[in-house]
Amino acid sequence: MKMIKLLFFSLALSVSTNLKAQVGSERGMPRQMGGAYPAEWPQGPGPDSIPSWAKTGTIRIARWDGGRIEAAKAILSGWPGFNPPNPDNVYTMSNWYDPQTIHLLRDAGINVAWVTFSNGFSIPTEEKHREQLRRYIAECHRQGIHVIAYESVANIFWEDMFEHVPESRDWIQMGADGKPVPYGSGDYSKMGRVTRYMADLGNLQWREYLKKRVDLAIEAGADALMYDNNFGGHLVDVYQDIYRYGAARKKDFLIMGNFHQNSYVLNRLTNCMTTEDGAEPGVYDETHLRGRRGRMDAADLVPVDHGRLVTNVGLFRILNALSEGWKPMLVEDGGREVGQRETTPMSPERQQLALAEAMSFGVGMEVFVEGAFARGLFEHDPGSMAIWRAVGSYNRFSSEHRPYYDATKSLAAIAVVLDDRSESVSLLDGLAARHVLFDVIYENDLTAEKLAPYKAVALLTARTVRQRALTALETYLTNGGRIIAAGDGATLDENGQKHAPPEWFGKQTGKGECTYYQQLPPLDDLSQTLRAAAGPELVRVEVPPGVLYNIVQQPATGSVMIHFLNYTLTPSSEIKIGPQQKFATMAVYSPDASQPLVLTGPPGHALVMKIPSVHIYSLLVMQPRGNYPPKWPASSR
Repeated sequence: MKMIKLLFFSLALSVSTNLKAQVGSERGMPRQMGGAYPAEWPQGPGPDSIPSWAKTGTIRIARWDGGRIEAAKAILSGWPGFNPPNPDNVYTMSNWYDPQTIHLLRDAGINVAWVTFSNGFSIPTEEKHREQLRRYIAECHRQGIHVIAYESVANIFWEDMFEHVPESRDWIQMGADGKPVPYGSGDYSKMGRVTRYMADLGNLQWREYLKKRVDLAIEAGADALMYDNNFGGHLVDVYQDIYRYGAARKKDFLIMGNFHQNSYVLNRLTNCMTTEDGAEPGVYDETHLRGRRGRMDAADLVPVDHGRLVTNVGLFRILNALSEGWKPMLVEDGGREVGQRETTPMSPERQQLALAEAMSFGVGMEVFVEGAFARGLFEHDPGSMAIWRAVGSYNRFSSEHRPYYDATKSLAAIAVVLDDRSESVSLLDGLAARHVLFDVIYENDLTAEKLAPYKAVALLTARTVRQRALTALETYLTNGGRIIAAGDGATLDENGQKHAPPEWFGKQTGKGECTYYQQLPPLDDLSQTLRAAAGPELVRVEVPPGVLYNIVQQPATGSVMIHFLNYTLTPSSEIKIGPQQKFATMAVYSPDASQPLVLTGPPGHALVMKIPSVHIYSLLVMQPRGNYPPKWPASSR
């Protein structure tokens, strides 16, 4: 072992902390789009792969990281609060899977928890941890809580692995400089050496080792598996391989990956989606915007109350596009306005805003507990328990009002086209903050039928647009649609080959018209253009600064719902609504109010809706038939 340590010690000083995700392919795979993704995606799982407990919008989840291997990982990675180690944090994490902590999940109305199952140590080293988890998972199931097993798809704690699995020396990913590639987010200066390397995902022996871990997770009783550390090549191949294997081993087994902006499209190969790319929502002090996960360009953010509005709506719209209407969606708000997630939990109000923001788009918000927050809960610290009660109150509201969130569809009149790079999350967030209601459609999925319901289509940053997608866009335009295009949109085909922009850019074609900008306009101007193109909404809405809304419909009932989110966290002034059709009942529900507020007024005229008690979130339900209050089946509560 000493020789091994000396061999790699010199790498510690040259470690890059900003490794970028890359995607490659094995020999025999389809050609990759732009050198990254298949020109034609292989078929992924279907809706029949989803168990009933995981239907879209039903998951109320917490990141429940813990156990002895997680404490060791935190120390070896230089995480805040663990290196130098805070004894109380280390004790809490090491003992987190005591069955006594399950009551915390129940108290907060959480029905799914992810647990640390395997994070890069060898299978022999993780054995005692697995034995403890097996008992913990069984008790979670007994109490009605499903469990996702967290595993690393590529992380190797090389000192342990080389000792217990000697052949793993051949599994390491090597960089262009011929040296092992380290995990990019560790602070190795605290350890004085690199402790984590990335595996070569193209190595078939490593793949077999991953499959052994899949078996172990299933044997331990896990209901799903979440892979982290998705960096390096061969991810398309790995997820096809692992999904097929897991599905064959256990029916209705969910498999997901923690993907980031340039790899969101890999969700095509999974039957559940997750990312940690969310940001703490709210109005940020402008001095706190720098460095917030690269998404906080003040020019994109709307000024509100001496700060800037930060939202995750653009990210949620992307996941909605990739969910295909049936895949469960999970997001962690990993960014903080101040501090880091391991040391600084969100306030009770921000936790509630994050939960409400997510539930408004059918997303499960992964409440982050690890670190200082976990210690506070473990020790029943009053501040931490106040946060936990706030989480519980919003989770219970979501559960009790679930029929209003089931099987809804967006009523947005604008479609924004993206390519597989999923570029422009910040742009999408900025449009949402300026009250542009839009859906996202990936160019790979464009058809004339999908475009027909929209009054306008925005082609702003999607450089890659394949021929069949261009044909669909032209058909849409000819039939009277409106397209707003900009920059170098649609200048690459699916093989990465350049071509001239479409001839219809900036022209009238058939009954429609395309507006083309050489450069992307300022967001304020672009938002005005898009809102004008969308025309009047089914319900006219006027909201004060800092309040956003989302309008959806339940096709089965005809009900229309408007979700209102107040990012200022102070009581809002009047909200005006003007329904353009007659509704039998209109009522406002809120987790901040004890009773619903029933509205009356003549249809087609603006109603002044005053909700002084709603602090963060309210839900307006407009029903066309006299079925208020609804009769809910017991299973929906």
